[in-house]
Amino acid sequence: MDTTVQARQADAGLDDLKAMFISACRILAVEGLADAAFNISLRFGDNHMMINPVTSPTLVSTDNICINELHETPVMGQLHPSIYKARPDVGGIVHVHPFHSIAFSTLGRDYQPIHHYGSPFYGDQFAVHRSPGQVKTKTRGEEIAARLGQGRVVLQQGHGVTAVGKDLQEALLLAIYLEEALRMDYVAHQWGKPEYLSAELAKKITGQILKQRSQDKAWNHYVDKTRIQTGF
Repeated sequence: MDTTVQARQADAGLDDLKAMFISACRILAVEGLADAAFNISLRFGDNHMMINPVTSPTLVSTDNICINELHETPVMGQLHPSIYKARPDVGGIVHVHPFHSIAFSTLGRDYQPIHHYGSPFYGDQFAVHRSPGQVKTKTRGEEIAARLGQGRVVLQQGHGVTAVGKDLQEALLLAIYLEEALRMDYVAHQWGKPEYLSAELAKKITGQILKQRSQDKAWNHYVDKTRIQTGF
């Protein structure tokens, strides 16, 4: 496992990881990225992952979070073990079904960022698996993991998006940023032909957005926003 993942998630106790996991579920619900159908996970220890049960993100609790070894097939999120095995650098995965992300997955065109928070998805960081349907088999999970490659997100045509990060915090923020970026893309194209960011500028901005201080600031914002709106 990547040393950054080890440092951030192996040092945390199980109760702290569960608290972060539940916060991530609540944030996805409040931000409108997840209704009843979703799955998220985080890697911890040498060979384990924490993943949600078959329930709404608002109903995930410390009592029903599932813990699996990576060789096991979880009740939810059959894609997750395939990604963790293929990507030792990944410590967190978010799979959700946001409106604009699903719409974009059907267009058959590449994504080019037009504003700052689309920068992390430049070039090979963004992939589309053009084969509709759910992940019901190990083979299909491996196919989608291969399509993700070394990227940050993979869209499944007409289905949803899977975002990965060094930890669950990063994966969640990437899912939020992607939906914002694709919503922005849609609006810009209604008004005309947008100007795209260059590869050089996108790379520079990505470093600023994904530095740890920026991620912690964004995470704390969403946690507090969720607390204010839900009381949790």
